[in-house]
Amino acid sequence: MHLDNRSDRRADTPGPLSHASDDGLCAVMRGEDVPISAAILEAARQHDMHLVLAHANARAADDAIRAALAADVRAAAIADLLREAELRRLLGRLAAAGVHALVLKGAALAYTVYPASHLRPRGDVDLLIAPADIDAADRALAGGGWLRAVEHDSAAITTQRHYVLGGTPRFAEHLDLHWKIAVPRVFGDALRFDELALRAIPITALGPDAWALSSGDALFLACLHRVAHHQDAADLLWLWDIHLLASSLSEEERAAFIGLASRRAMRAVCARGLELARQRFATPRAAELIAALQPSPDDAEEPSATFLRGGMRQVDLLRSDLSTVSNWRARFALVSAHLFPNAAYVKSMYPRWPTAALPFADIDRIVRGAPKWFRGPVE
Repeated sequence: MHLDNRSDRRADTPGPLSHASDDGLCAVMRGEDVPISAAILEAARQHDMHLVLAHANARAADDAIRAALAADVRAAAIADLLREAELRRLLGRLAAAGVHALVLKGAALAYTVYPASHLRPRGDVDLLIAPADIDAADRALAGGGWLRAVEHDSAAITTQRHYVLGGTPRFAEHLDLHWKIAVPRVFGDALRFDELALRAIPITALGPDAWALSSGDALFLACLHRVAHHQDAADLLWLWDIHLLASSLSEEERAAFIGLASRRAMRAVCARGLELARQRFATPRAAELIAALQPSPDDAEEPSATFLRGGMRQVDLLRSDLSTVSNWRARFALVSAHLFPNAAYVKSMYPRWPTAALPFADIDRIVRGAPKWFRGPVE
């Protein structure tokens, strides 16, 4: 159930907090003898770190803070039981339809690297499937009552579909169904479903149909996700994910992670996530991983490293996508998909316009939307 937890898509970005509050929160999570103040608790809630803060057994400044944290944990545990039951049903339904799904990001990490699943807030479930299974998965979800969002659905520019199950938005479950790990093309094929499935690990707590990425693959994805979709945002929860994953790697997994980042030209992106986690949480042996990921002086810059500069506008993302396409026909198709989306999507944006007028709606949408492509970074 979606119980006012922030989603991994971070629709409601935290408001400004003092650096002292964030620094205090990180100090507590590093195990330093810093009492939890009201300001630190507020910082933890805005970063979705309040539940792991409660589990850290740190000193609270007063009884009211201890009681507030205990109440947060109780509410999260109850919500988690309901969400777990629904996730079991979802994975079972997909498996019955012959669709092998991998649980990604927060929903998977909750069961693999967190001490208890309710300690990892998440507002949606992310699943990865093989591209060939998209239609079968869509039918299975529809049969289970999942409603698909009306959205831009061209395979040229999207790699996921969104679904919702439940009544009101406050009490609903959200699903992101992926067939690639990221939308920007420079990241999308860095990990493919078939190779991830070969290395996948079972989530025993969720039954026989639940599988997650291996620790090395999950760390690779955690480093990519915050850059590919969130402009290198220093989100503390995502950095805590990286901290936990990096801390859990065996020697063999560390070597495999370094090799993967090197082969897929993602060394700078992975090093950046690890460095931020090391700075905030003193991640053990992160410095060794970062050193192993450093390029040689004569190496060309990795294409993905441009995303680390921040300030990417929509037009910059398009330029990046176009740079990965080898011929003019594919480039034309990519631009056309942005300019002329599916009719259902256009109709949802112009519900009062008659169907015959939708071509003019496209023109209106292009004229009104064009300035946004050149203004400010994408959020």
